[in-house]
Amino acid sequence: LHAEQLAREIAGEPLTGRLSDLPLLQRLLADVRLARDQTVALQALGLAFGKVFVQNETGYDWWMVEDEHGRDPAVRFGQTSLLFFPQTMISKRVEQGHRVDVAEMYTGLRAQLEALRAELFPDT
Repeated sequence: LHAEQLAREIAGEPLTGRLSDLPLLQRLLADVRLARDQTVALQALGLAFGKVFVQNETGYDWWMVEDEHGRDPAVRFGQTSLLFFPQTMISKRVEQGHRVDVAEMYTGLRAQLEALRAELFPDT
């Protein structure tokens, strides 16, 4: 199940990858049809969150990370080791019973990554 399909079915709106998707993702999370145990759907929303980040923040792109557990999509800054895994950012929080504020998560992530970039990669 893809986030785009969820958006159309639940909210009747398409996802665009723009910042305007953040409130739409929030609405989708608030829908009662998305339960805590719907990991695949929640992970699809996480990927949509990552798409918004990549399209709106300079220098980030998608990267596949492979380890002993398999392959996972990550968002990486430039050609550096600075990356995060949006696919599970929402699902892990929801599954643990935490309320997710998508816009706050975006702002916090951006600030955290900017601080790390300044510290670890000051020339970028």
